[in-house]
Amino acid sequence: MIKFYIPSFNSNRASYRFRASIPLRGMRPGDGIIKDLKEATKDDIVVLAKKSTTKDLFYLKEKGIKCVYDICDNKWKKQISPGWVERVIKPHNVICANADALVTTCSSMQELIRKFVGRDSIVIQDPVEAIREEPRIALKSRRYLNIFTFGNSKHFNKVMWNDLIRVFKEAGLEFIIIAMMDRAKKYQKMYEDQIINGRMKIYEFDLKKQYELMKEADIVFLPVIINSNSALAHIKAKSPNRIMDAIYSGKPVITNHGVDTWMAFRRYTEFVGFARSVNYVAYANTIKMLINIPKADISKKIIEGQNYIRDYHSPEVIGKRWIDLENKVGRTGF
Repeated sequence: MIKFYIPSFNSNRASYRFRASIPLRGMRPGDGIIKDLKEATKDDIVVLAKKSTTKDLFYLKEKGIKCVYDICDNKWKKQISPGWVERVIKPHNVICANADALVTTCSSMQELIRKFVGRDSIVIQDPVEAIREEPRIALKSRRYLNIFTFGNSKHFNKVMWNDLIRVFKEAGLEFIIIAMMDRAKKYQKMYEDQIINGRMKIYEFDLKKQYELMKEADIVFLPVIINSNSALAHIKAKSPNRIMDAIYSGKPVITNHGVDTWMAFRRYTEFVGFARSVNYVAYANTIKMLINIPKADISKKIIEGQNYIRDYHSPEVIGKRWIDLENKVGRTGF
């Protein structure tokens, strides 16, 4: 059986949902999440998740239990806090070198693993989390467009929202921007004037509320903005979970180039420019273009995207890929 070992399990953590609890919907009754390695047996393959330690790895090795290390973040990025190399990178490399196999999220992360560890890895992509919703498009009849953006506050912080709102107003758009992220209080204060003027609402992350806000949205806006080549190397390997959730929720999406895994969804969304050269006027023009496209055409594009997600990213499809580890672990090269 496949057992996901997740120290300090918190069902709200995105990495735990996309790398364990959601795939388990498409797996077997005997597969599951364990919080204590003593629950694992020699018949199991244990997937070591985020925050696993070298002690965890060597416990499994000593007990003769197969283990794979799931790498969903680039920990080899430049030092981001005191003691980062000693505290994070060196133990990470030890687990990478000694696990029976490595699993990762996409080909870009696979390349990083080859570069820094010299090992091959098995790609198992993230599943979609959202419930599939029929597109309901009424952009032309809306007095105000509800533009929803969500995700890590690092994404939100890269956008000069005052400038973007000014450009949107100059383009003649009537809108409100609804944002959801962590550290919302900081940005509620920063954009207090826009909130008072009715141009923005900012919410602290809450998974249930996120899908309520998504349902109310007319457009989902997912800018991916970076300001250096090193940041680009990091962002390229990010998961497509935000863009998948928006499409599966039946919404038109506006984003930009920068994340490799998002390119599979280019036919089903609106890509505007590149992460290193953001153009707020182009965003405004894209919204105006969407308003004038027949709603049947927008719906058709979204439904095609939903079908793609169903075929390649449903929990059932991704769950089978995790189960297939039983056939792959131990092969030469892993």
